[in-house]
Amino acid sequence: AERIICTLNDKEQVTAKYVGGDPPTDLAVLKLDLSEYKGKLTVADFGNSDSVQVGQYVLAMGSPLSLSRTVSSGVVSTKDRYFSSEVRLPTGEQTGNFNLWIQTDAAINPGNSGGPLVDLNGRVIGINSRATFFANNIGFAIPVNIVKEVTKAIMTEGKVIRSWIGV
Repeated sequence: AERIICTLNDKEQVTAKYVGGDPPTDLAVLKLDLSEYKGKLTVADFGNSDSVQVGQYVLAMGSPLSLSRTVSSGVVSTKDRYFSSEVRLPTGEQTGNFNLWIQTDAAINPGNSGGPLVDLNGRVIGINSRATFFANNIGFAIPVNIVKEVTKAIMTEGKVIRSWIGV
């Protein structure tokens, strides 16, 4: 992106800088420029995706199909969905192959990506990332524990370092 603009909870817009990304997990870190922002920033609490239970109620937030500030509800269908098939970004990079996904029937559509999947206590338990074409109400979120690890590595090392034995 040449220019990144983020809309905050009070609908104010601020610019942001791309800090780094990790295509294998489909995650990126942005740094907001709050130098001219006069409002009060609300920060979301992270939960623990290891404690998510099948059948647990969740809320998916985002801007599906450019419909801003949308919330849908559903339940966790499974918390360890694995996709063995390759998924590629428009850049040709492989993505999502390091994730076990949280599957939910809360509506996740194009535009929800990057929005939070939250529990009923308002804690972020995942980041909405994928939907299934030709299916209704089958969406997937990146577990927040993976998000914590990846974002920490990007902020401290500038990238995610993984071991590889080549076998």
